Amino acid sequence: MANQIWNGGGMCNINFIPQPIFEVKTIIDVTYLGFQAAMEGPVKGLIKKVKHKIGNPIGIYVVYTSGNDFAVSSGSTSPIGAGGVIIEDFRIKDDIPEFTLFGSIALSNRALNAPFTFAHEAGHVLLTELDKQPFNNIFKFNAIDPTGPFINPVTGNSDTAHSNLVGNLMAPILPNIIPTIDPLQLKKARMSRIFQNAIIK
Repeated sequence: MANQIWNGGGMCNINFIPQPIFEVKTIIDVTYLGFQAAMEGPVKGLIKKVKHKIGNPIGIYVVYTSGNDFAVSSGSTSPIGAGGVIIEDFRIKDDIPEFTLFGSIALSNRALNAPFTFAHEAGHVLLTELDKQPFNNIFKFNAIDPTGPFINPVTGNSDTAHSNLVGNLMAPILPNIIPTIDPLQLKKARMSRIFQNAIIK
């Protein structure tokens, strides 16, 4: 399903090719973990361990967790997946940031029955960009959707990581039918360092 969506009707040619599955004894129960805590903690640690064993190839690493939903603060919806990047070897050379990026996705049990979740989280990976204006000499990586920001109609809050287009793959709540994808999203995804540097075996 992710390939069908991200291929963009043949315009984009982004394809996700499954790689070997590694079974580990580590259990990551996200029931009591917020998605940020999970991604920066046990998910990141497990991905680093696995990719080190296989030679650190560039790609998107997916961790299947235990628990139906990630923990959330009161009043929020329960996320079933999370996507982001792992940054390694970050350095400044001749005033230019150099770094290596790996994609990271965590999926809960309930995500396995939601056919568009992987494609959505992969979008967060591919749309992550380096903020070229450091704050206090610290560079940040942000997932910024070119069709956003999403404006919450109830609170008025804006969310730059999600699309404001109804029925779009990167909307915060996915539709029940195959979601759409915008040419601006396809163009930006193809510029992703992870997409450009991934090695297919």
